[in-house]
Amino acid sequence: MRVLFLQGNHYQMGLQHGKQVRDIRPLILDSMGARLDGLERTGGLDRSALDEVRQVWSAQARTTLAMIEGLADALEIPGDRLFQYAVASYLQDLLFVKTQGEGCTVWAAARRATRDGAPLLVKNRDYYDGHIPMRAIVYARPQPGYRSIYVTSAGSPGVFSSGMNERGLAIADTHVPSRDIGPGLARYTLMMDVLEQCENVRAAISYLESVRCMGAGNLILVDVEGDMAVLENGFRQSGLIAANEDSVVATNHFVSAELRDACVLKSHSPSTYDETRARYATAQSLLKQFSGALDVSHAKQIASHHGPTALCRHRPLNDSDTISAAIYLPARRQLLFCNGWPCQGSYETYTL
Repeated sequence: MRVLFLQGNHYQMGLQHGKQVRDIRPLILDSMGARLDGLERTGGLDRSALDEVRQVWSAQARTTLAMIEGLADALEIPGDRLFQYAVASYLQDLLFVKTQGEGCTVWAAARRATRDGAPLLVKNRDYYDGHIPMRAIVYARPQPGYRSIYVTSAGSPGVFSSGMNERGLAIADTHVPSRDIGPGLARYTLMMDVLEQCENVRAAISYLESVRCMGAGNLILVDVEGDMAVLENGFRQSGLIAANEDSVVATNHFVSAELRDACVLKSHSPSTYDETRARYATAQSLLKQFSGALDVSHAKQIASHHGPTALCRHRPLNDSDTISAAIYLPARRQLLFCNGWPCQGSYETYTL
C-alpha cells in the first residue's frame, strides 16, 4: 500500500504529496483527462462556476488552494487544470445527471453498541476503477494543527475519503447527488479542516455549521468518547442526524427533514435511489443484529457483506467498485485498511 508522509504548511504538504506519487503521474493525468474531457463534452466545464468556487476558496479555503499549488508544481501540471479536476465532482453535480459512481457506505458505533464500549468508524469506499492504483494512506503533520492519518487518492487535495486525528476524532464522507449545492467548501476541505482543528464531535459540528459548504454529501463523525453524528451537507441547509441506539449510518441519500427532498436520485434515478436506501437499511439491520457485541471481527463481516443487498460491491452498473474498506479505532488511534474488496482482502494496521 502506498503510504505518504506530509508535514509543514499546506503548500509544502501538497509538494511532498506530488513528489511521493510522481511515479504514477501518467495515471493521474489519465484520470484527470477522462474527468475533464467528459465535462467538456457535456458543457459542464463552466468557467463562471469555477470562478465562483475559486473566489470562495480564496477567502475560506486558502489551505486547499495552497495544497493544489504544491501538487501542481511537483507533478508539473498547470495549477488551473488541477483546480478544475479538484472541482470536477461539483461541476458534474451542477448538471444534475450524475449517477451513483461515487457511492460508499459508512457507519459508526460506540458505547452500548460495541463489545467493549470503544468507538468504531467503518467506510466501504465505492469509487471509480481508475482510482484503484491511486489509493494511498497519508500521515499528516500540519503546521499548525493536529496530526492525522487519512485515506486518499494520489493527486487529490485534502482528506479525500476518511481520516482520524491524534485526538481520536474520526470522519468520513459519502456523496449525495443533490439540488442544494453551490460555491462553498468541498468535503475534502471540510474533513481536512476538521481533523486539523477539532478535538471532538461537538467542536467539529460547531465548525461545520459555521462555514458555507458546497453540499452534495454526508459527513459522519465519531470521537474517542463515543459521541457521533451524521451531518447532512447542503449549500443552503444542513441536517443533523443523532445516534440511534449508539450507532449511525450514511449511504448516498439524505434522510433529514431539511434535505431529504433535495436528493436528485429520488426523481431522476429511482432504481439507484432504491439501492442506496437498501444499503442503508442493510447496514442498520446488521448493526442491530450485532448490537452490544460489535468489534473488529463484526466490522470486517459487515464491510464484506453480500446478500440481497451487498455492501461490498463488485462492479455494479455504475462502473464503481468497493475499492477499499477502512476501520478506524479512535481509542487505539489505529486504522485497519483493506486495499481491495473487503470480502477477499486482508487488513493492514496503521497506527497514528
